[in-house]
Amino acid sequence: MKRMRAIEKYKINQNFIPNLPQIPFRKGVVQYEGVVMHATAVYNDTPAGERNYETTHFEDAFVHTFTDDTQILQVADFNYISWNAGHTANERYLGNELCQTHDHKKFLAAYDRWVWLAAYQLYQRTLDVIDNETLNSHLQCTEKWHESTHTDPIDYLAEHGKRWADVIQDVTKYYNQFLKEEVQTMTAEDANKLIEILKGLYNAGLAQDEVHRLANALRKASGQPLG
Repeated sequence: MKRMRAIEKYKINQNFIPNLPQIPFRKGVVQYEGVVMHATAVYNDTPAGERNYETTHFEDAFVHTFTDDTQILQVADFNYISWNAGHTANERYLGNELCQTHDHKKFLAAYDRWVWLAAYQLYQRTLDVIDNETLNSHLQCTEKWHESTHTDPIDYLAEHGKRWADVIQDVTKYYNQFLKEEVQTMTAEDANKLIEILKGLYNAGLAQDEVHRLANALRKASGQPLG
C-alpha cells in the first residue's frame, strides 16, 4: 500500500547515476521494508561530489541518497535495491547517507533533512518507525547479519551530541506530522459525504451539538469554512 503524497518540507532533488543495476527488493519492485541510515566518513563532502564518485565506483557500492546542509540528492531509484549495507540489508532497505562536517550549524541543517527523509520514505510505504526493523543504522545491520564491518553513523552523530535514540525520536516526530497532515488534507468531497452521513445519524438520535461539532471538524480538515 502507498499513502497519499506527504507535504514536503524539503525537496528531494534527483540526479540518478547512469547504468545502475535495477534489481527488485526481495518482495518486489518498490517493496522496500525500511531504511538504513549511514554517514559518509568523509568530512566536507557534498552530495554532488559523492554522486560523482559513485558514478565510477557503483559496482563496489552505492546508496539511494546523499544529504548535506543544502540538499537531499537522490542518486538511485527507490523502486530498486542499492548496495549499501550487505546483501541481506540491501534486498530489504533503502540506503541514506549523511555527508559529514565539523561545522555544527551545518550538521544540524543536514541532520534535519536526513531524519525528515527517512520519515518520508517510511510514510510513503505505510511502514511504522520501528528501531532495528524499519529504521536501521549501518551498525545495526552489521551486528544483525555480519555482512559488513561498518559501524556508522553512531560515532559521527556523537561528535555533534546526537545518539541513535535521537534519530528514532526525530524520525518519529516527522512521521507523526505526516499522519497529522494526512487528516488535514482530506478532500472537500470526502468531508461533505461524511457530513451527510452525520446528518443521518442525527435523524437516528445523535445529539445535534455532537453532529455540529463533528461536521465542523470535517470542514476544518478539508479547508472549508465552519458551518
